[in-house]
Amino acid sequence: MRLRGILLLVALGLAGCVPASSFRDQDRVISSKAVLDLPRLSGDWSVVGYFPTSFEAGCEAIDLVIALGSLDRTCQTTGDASRHDRSPLRAIDVGRFDTTIDGVGPTALWVLWVDEGYRTAVIGEPQGRFAWILNRDPTIPTDRWIAAQRILDFNGYDPAALVRLGH
Repeated sequence: MRLRGILLLVALGLAGCVPASSFRDQDRVISSKAVLDLPRLSGDWSVVGYFPTSFEAGCEAIDLVIALGSLDRTCQTTGDASRHDRSPLRAIDVGRFDTTIDGVGPTALWVLWVDEGYRTAVIGEPQGRFAWILNRDPTIPTDRWIAAQRILDFNGYDPAALVRLGH
């Protein structure tokens, strides 16, 4: 009886470590891009699709700047209001980074896909609390939008929950 109570407490404690909401089927395998040119990934990006966190609430546009060692995110809202956060970005493996993101906390970022010209990228978190479709321009061509959605779907994300910006 006492062992059952201890096991229940352990299970409840572990449940607190799992994100409350996930946009990804945890039973699906997820993988990061095996070949990645970090200097080409660096620079300015527009978020054209995302799975929302509290940071993105009310954003009309979201811009990212990926640099070696940092990730800057700006949310443009109605009027002159905007939010900004800067996170340290530490490479841990090819296509995989550790960071702390406002609205999520400590997390892993995995580059799931980048098109050949480094114009569009898909970055997600293995736990599925968020993912972004990034494009160098706020308007993404239809073919790359569809390809990015397919990458998310392949990695277990729910395309129906994706929020689109910059049609």
